[in-house]
Amino acid sequence: MTLEHGKYTIIVEENIINVTLEEAFNEQGAQALAKELTEIINTFNQQKILILGNLLKLLGATPEAFAVSNKFNEWLNTQNLVAKALVINSATIKAIDQQRVPSKEVQNIAYFDNEADALSWLKKYL
Repeated sequence: MTLEHGKYTIIVEENIINVTLEEAFNEQGAQALAKELTEIINTFNQQKILILGNLLKLLGATPEAFAVSNKFNEWLNTQNLVAKALVINSATIKAIDQQRVPSKEVQNIAYFDNEADALSWLKKYL
């Protein structure tokens, strides 16, 4: 029996990692996501990384899941992350994420309400 909560899909096209999050994440779900993203990013061999995160169907996360996210983003800051575009329409989730994941403060992040605009912004960094 798995204890993971939260669903995600990851699609890589060129140097863009497109991550879609759905439902609510717990620590185990966040760890599974971080592990898979780490494996993918390691294949980039320090080539530039662009991330498109679609959070429109994200319902939230536990404090432990946010801690995993913060640890992952600390590691991500040591990689060649050029830009991250986040698609989100929940001001509450955005505010909690910004508070609980301070490692993102040094990242080049822009927020959007739709994926098309986010992708267009990211592509200028290709």
